[in-house]
Amino acid sequence: MLSLLGSLLGFGSSFMPNVLGFFEKKQANKQELLMLEAKAKYASELSKLKLQEIDAQADIEEAKGIYAHAEALAKSNQSKFIGALQASVRPVITYAFFMLFAFVKGAYVVIAVQGGEDFLKAILTAWDDETMALFAAVMAFWFGNRAISKWKK
Repeated sequence: MLSLLGSLLGFGSSFMPNVLGFFEKKQANKQELLMLEAKAKYASELSKLKLQEIDAQADIEEAKGIYAHAEALAKSNQSKFIGALQASVRPVITYAFFMLFAFVKGAYVVIAVQGGEDFLKAILTAWDDETMALFAAVMAFWFGNRAISKWKK
C-alpha cells in the first residue's frame, strides 16, 4: 500500500512544477496587461497635451502674423493720413457698433418706462443674459482673448 501511495505521490508531484508555472505565467500576463494599459493611458494623455501645445503655438503664430502685417502696412504708407485712416478702421467700427448698441438698449428702456414699467425693472430687463454674454465677449476680446480660449475648453 505504501508503495502504491509513494508511486502516486511521485507521479502527481511531477506535474506540480507545471501547475505552479501555469499560475506564475497567468500572474505575469496579468501584470504585463496592466502595464500595457498604463502605457496606453499615458500615451493618450501625452497626445492631448501635445495637441494643446500645438494649439497654443498656433495662437502665438497667428498673433505674430497679425502684428507683422499691421507693421508692414504702417511702414509701406507714405501718407500720414492714410496710415491714420488704416489705424482707425477697427476703433471707428467698434465705436459705431457700441453707440448703436447703447442707442437700442437706451431706446428699449425709454419705451418701457413710457409704457408704464418701473425704471429699474426696465434697466434690469434690458441687461439680460445675452447682453451680459456679449459684454463679456467684447471685454475679453479687447483686454485679452486668452480668457475665452480657456473658458471654452
